[in-house]
Amino acid sequence: MASDRHWQLGLRTVTDLGDAAILIPLAAAILVWLLLDNARCAAWWAGASLFCVGLTAALKIDFHGCPPAPDLHSPSGHTGLSVLVYGAITLAAAQEQRGPRWVLVIIAGGGLIAAIAASRLLLGVHSLAEIGLGLVIGLVSVALFGRVYRRVSHRPVWPLLIAAGVLAAMLHGRELRAEEFLARLTGYFGIHC
Repeated sequence: MASDRHWQLGLRTVTDLGDAAILIPLAAAILVWLLLDNARCAAWWAGASLFCVGLTAALKIDFHGCPPAPDLHSPSGHTGLSVLVYGAITLAAAQEQRGPRWVLVIIAGGGLIAAIAASRLLLGVHSLAEIGLGLVIGLVSVALFGRVYRRVSHRPVWPLLIAAGVLAAMLHGRELRAEEFLARLTGYFGIHC
């Protein structure tokens, strides 16, 4: 019984790292960090972020009113936005590393993203199809940004890593509850099968 509670608490702790209440401020911190360095990369980051958030929100609104499949009611925003934000931070940190440290950075970033996605499934919040769709949206978004980011040299990533750690610690446990708002938009727009 106690181990079940600890397991649930651990899953909630991990899944909270993928909430928009943390990821939107982290995305803003990335934008500021990029603006100090390279306006072109900052513009691509803004575009990739808008693509990820916009497509996820649009699909959540549409699928809430008319799900395309029995196990596909809402793409996982936690997964998609985590892939974008933590993937971009991982890309920036890995670009500064060589050899085994490069691999460790990739494993750590990928592990965090995988843990957030798995927590959504294990908590019963999303189906495998919903997590998969969130993963695809996030991967396309981070790939759009990464194409430009990898081609230019950048300022050190450590200020971004410190800012990300501080923001995540300060905001952990907070929830934006965007899902409820998007569900109300479904009714407002009259979307139904």
